[in-house]
Amino acid sequence: MKPLAIWLAIVAVVFGGYALVASLLRETEQVFVVVDASQPMALLNNEIIVELDRIDDRDDAEFALVTISDRPSNTGLVHSWQSELRWNNTPLFGPCSFADVDSFTEATDADERILITTAGSCAPSTLAGGTVVELTP
Repeated sequence: MKPLAIWLAIVAVVFGGYALVASLLRETEQVFVVVDASQPMALLNNEIIVELDRIDDRDDAEFALVTISDRPSNTGLVHSWQSELRWNNTPLFGPCSFADVDSFTEATDADERILITTAGSCAPSTLAGGTVVELTP
């Protein structure tokens, strides 16, 4: 019985050490999150927060968050790269446009792009190489 316990302890230490080294050597993924700041999103503030929390649950990732619409006063970087997403309850109004999304250096540096929008708000196909999350009211 004692040799079995010693063997199990050695196996646990070896695999535990392997798991620790593997997790420490894994690269941090950069995720660029775009929130559609247009009028149809104004009623979905709670859904936006829930979706950002879901995205934020990733391990080994850092996030940049922007809001985007066709009005310059309603488009901007909420925060650059950091370990969690922080929503600032930006007022959402006006039509949607992705014309300026590539002006953010974070957009070109990102490993992944995620667009949070609602059906019919804007054409998500203009956000090249991204995942589209459509919220429903």
